[in-house]
Amino acid sequence: MIHNAEKGHTILVKGPSRVELLKGKLEVFGKYFNPNKKEEENVLVVPSAHLYPLYALETSEIEIFSNNKENITYIEENTINEEWKNAKDKILSEIKKRSNNNPLKIMVLGISSGKTTLIKYLANNFLREGLKGGYLDSDLGQQLMYLPTTLNIGKIKNSIVSSADIETEETIFIGSTFPKSNFKYIVSHSCKELIENYNKRHKDTDFILIDTDGWIKTEAGIVYKTFFINNVDPDILIIFDDDTVEELKEIEKDASKSKHRKILHLKQKNKYFYEKDKEERRFLRQSQFAKVLETYRKITIPLDGIKFVKSDYNKENDNLMEVEINKNSLITLPYHYVIISLMTEDSKMIKIGLLFIINIEKNYILLYSDMSYKEQIEVKKILLGSLRLSTKGNHQGYLYL
Repeated sequence: MIHNAEKGHTILVKGPSRVELLKGKLEVFGKYFNPNKKEEENVLVVPSAHLYPLYALETSEIEIFSNNKENITYIEENTINEEWKNAKDKILSEIKKRSNNNPLKIMVLGISSGKTTLIKYLANNFLREGLKGGYLDSDLGQQLMYLPTTLNIGKIKNSIVSSADIETEETIFIGSTFPKSNFKYIVSHSCKELIENYNKRHKDTDFILIDTDGWIKTEAGIVYKTFFINNVDPDILIIFDDDTVEELKEIEKDASKSKHRKILHLKQKNKYFYEKDKEERRFLRQSQFAKVLETYRKITIPLDGIKFVKSDYNKENDNLMEVEINKNSLITLPYHYVIISLMTEDSKMIKIGLLFIINIEKNYILLYSDMSYKEQIEVKKILLGSLRLSTKGNHQGYLYL
C-alpha cells in the first residue's frame, strides 16, 4: 500500500514489514534514504519485534508491505527529540577538539530506554561527518552483531539500521545471557580488552560507541555498572534519567568522580520508544541462535589433550583466569547441549558450539559446530558456558559449575 508522509512528519512501522521509498527523502535513526540512490538505499526491511521511525525530510511517497494495518502509525513530529540532537552536537564537538590520538569512548546508560537506538543515531551522524569509529556491544542478552552470550566489537563502515549493517571483528565468549556472579567482572575486563585490541588494529579511530544492558537495579547492578565504568573508563557517559531508580543515582555519583569524564543527561522520555516484552526478547534470542545453529552439524573429536575450562575472576589480583574443570566431575552434571567456545592452546576462540557427549571410555567428544578439519585439530581447550540450548536455539536450562 502507498503511504504519503508530509515533511516533518513520521510514519512508525512495526515488523515484519517491507518499506520502499518511491519519492522524497527519509531519515531512519540518522540514516538518509533517497530513491535516486542504488536500490539498497531506498528499501528497508523491518524485522519482527522491531519498530522503525520513517521521518520525512521531504514530502515522501512510501510503499509499505505489512500483514497488519496496525503495524503502521502516523505522527506529526520527529521521534528524535531535541535532547538527542543536542547530545549528538556536543559529542561531535568533543571528538573534533580532542588533543590526543586516543578515540573518544562514549557509553550509554539506562534501563530499557532506547540505548541501542541512540547508538545507531550517533553512529550514523558521526559517519556522515566523515569520522571513523567502532561499536562495542556488551549486552549479553540482546546482541546486535553476533550471538547472545558473547561480547563483540566491530568497525562502523556503513550506516546502521539493523544487525545486517555491521559485523563483528572480534568476539569474546561469556556463555551466559546475564552477567551473574563473577561475570559482572569478567564482562568489564573483556570489554576493556576488546577496545584495546580494536585500537591497535585501527589507529585512526575517532570514537568508540559502547552499548550496554539495562541491568542497574539491585545492589549487584550498582556493583556491576560501577565496576564496568571504572574499568572501561568512558570519556562521555550518556544517562537516560529515571528519578524512580535510586541505583542510577548511585552509579552516576561514582562515575562523576573522574575529572576527565563528561556526563550528559537525557531527561525527556521518548513516548514513541518501543519496549520489547519478555516474549519478544526471548524470540529474538532464539532467532539469533537458530540462524547460526542451522549451519552446524555433529562432529566427533578425540578427547586426548583437551582441557575443559571455565572463566573466573581473581578479586585479589583484579584479573581474569581460567579454571580447569575435571572431566569426571563434569559428566555427573547436566552438561548436555551447553554452549561452548572451542579454543586453541593460547585461548584464542576458534568457533562456538554445543557440547553433546563426553565419552571417557571411548575417548571422544561429540559436539555441534561447523568447524573445518583444520580447525578441529587446533582445539585444545573447551570453554564452558552456562546456557543450554536445543539445536533449534531453544532454551533448555543451565549448567552450574
